[in-house]
Amino acid sequence: MNKNLEFLLAEAEESSSGIDLLLPATSELVAGIAAFAIVFFFIWKWALPALNETLESRSSAIEGQIKEAEETKAEAEKSKAEYDKLVSNADSEVQTIIDEGKAAAEKIKEDMLAEAKKEAEAILEKAKSDSEAEKERVSSELKGEVANLSLEISQKVASSMSKDDQKKLIDKFIKDMG
Repeated sequence: MNKNLEFLLAEAEESSSGIDLLLPATSELVAGIAAFAIVFFFIWKWALPALNETLESRSSAIEGQIKEAEETKAEAEKSKAEYDKLVSNADSEVQTIIDEGKAAAEKIKEDMLAEAKKEAEAILEKAKSDSEAEKERVSSELKGEVANLSLEISQKVASSMSKDDQKKLIDKFIKDMG
């Protein structure tokens, strides 16, 4: 029982102080601080500069990419402005071509109408002159026929009339003419 009692006393002594549970033994504490200082020195001397260099190169790379993106954006905006200008110029050129085509079509239409009018007037003139010529020819034929008939009738009438009647008729004709 003695052993049990000693064990309990030793345990009670150890459990009496709660801070002893949190703090390691002094030799472990010194060894831990020395190890931390050595690791901290190596990290500060070699790892930290390498890490800073990597971060700086990454930062400059990102800045370069941002600058390149801004230049690309400006170039794209310039290209878009040129494209818009070309499109507006193309639209105005298309409209000009359409207007010129309409004007040319209108001129051709007017020329064709004028030519058709000239041809129609020429046909009318020819028809009038042909009609006049035919009228003259028919009138001449008719006058010749009338003259021939008149001569035949007058010969028949004159042969059946006496000389006094013929003389009266001639005098009356001359009187009507004069």
